[in-house]
Amino acid sequence: MRQVIGAALVLLTAAPAYAGGIGIMGMGGAHNEQVYYYSQRGPDGDLYNNIDDFDQYELDQVLPHFGGGLELVLGDRDDKVMGSIRVLYNLDAPVRDPATVTTEVEPDDVVANVRDEPRHLGFALVGLSWGLVGDPGGFQLTAVGHVGTAFITADHTEFLAVQIGPGFTYRMARQMQLFGDVQYQGRFRKQWSNSVQAHAGIRYLFD
Repeated sequence: MRQVIGAALVLLTAAPAYAGGIGIMGMGGAHNEQVYYYSQRGPDGDLYNNIDDFDQYELDQVLPHFGGGLELVLGDRDDKVMGSIRVLYNLDAPVRDPATVTTEVEPDDVVANVRDEPRHLGFALVGLSWGLVGDPGGFQLTAVGHVGTAFITADHTEFLAVQIGPGFTYRMARQMQLFGDVQYQGRFRKQWSNSVQAHAGIRYLFD
């Protein structure tokens, strides 16, 4: 009886086991942005007298972005499927002046109000990593997917983000793991835009 009580006390007072980890990463990639601009001159060559008459044009630009942040990993280090919470800082490059790149309108006739400064974004994403080939204790190829939002923006242009792509993990020590992935990211704010970005970093595994 004394042994049973002792065992029960050990179970009740034992510290809970924690599984998961925390990581730090960098990222970089490119995305497209739809840029709208206007021509103050009509097809007949005459200047418009009223701004409401200006002809609208659309220009698709591919812009670089980069950043980094933290990742919280949920799950045992030997599991092939692990949860992931990422909080990232991202910097989008400025939009190029349409007058310098358009071929549809004479540069002197372009009227535009574009984002000519870098855009600072804060991302929060949740997702999963699936081990496809290999061993979680060594090297494995993975499929990675996340969904979330750019919930912090200086210009109030928050948007939904959905991303998926291939990745890898390599456990170089019992509690240290290198990881990386390349993901397609769809951004949605009024309309969809496309992005591709790579992440790479290192994790410290708790369990």
